[in-house]
Amino acid sequence: MTAQDIRLQANFPSCKASYDAPTTTWSGVVGSAFAGWNLDIAEIAPIVAPGIFGPVMWVMNTIDLSGLELKSETFFPVGTAIQDPMIYTNTSSTTPAMHVIDLITDKLIDPLLAIQMTNGVSLLFGTNYGMLGDGNDATTILMGSYRFKTGNSNLTYPQVMRTEQASIFSSGEPTAASKLYCYRIVVPLVDGGSTILSVPAARFYLTGVRDAEPDLEYMMRLKRSYELDQTQS
Repeated sequence: MTAQDIRLQANFPSCKASYDAPTTTWSGVVGSAFAGWNLDIAEIAPIVAPGIFGPVMWVMNTIDLSGLELKSETFFPVGTAIQDPMIYTNTSSTTPAMHVIDLITDKLIDPLLAIQMTNGVSLLFGTNYGMLGDGNDATTILMGSYRFKTGNSNLTYPQVMRTEQASIFSSGEPTAASKLYCYRIVVPLVDGGSTILSVPAARFYLTGVRDAEPDLEYMMRLKRSYELDQTQS
């Protein structure tokens, strides 16, 4: 068959939750929606500062490509878009900020590693997914977006997060995987008390082309997809 345009979509719910630093515990805010989100803690930098934990918020969705697999077709990414209207908030009085990582990959990843990547040896330094020094294969990342958000005490709403830095790290590599994994990972910077964090609902769009490849190329791509699906990093 000839190549055909295709647009894939993944949707994510909003989340509003409270993190208590003294007890390192999460709780949902009464009257808010946080179903589907994972509210976790992880070691910030095990080698540098073992036993120091911090909060991580993450949610995952999937995109089914089994229909393409049945027809022995490959998906070739062309463009991506992230829609996340409304606001991010952080009520921390001393360090209102957060890292936001949005990903579409053809393998499972461990979202808790994001806190080590974003914090590294300090609160503002690390190595992002797929970059040199991280250890993950960049070609598995069909879409990657990183944003660092902070508040501003000089403005009327200091708890509203504003984007200080935004960058992309998408590989755009073709894939023969039967499923894509879509992640939203938020690593908030909080003070020593109780902090309320909110993340808006979001939608990912991934546009591309579906087409058949020569048998050898397709079989090699299938083999790679299978091997990647057996690991998590």
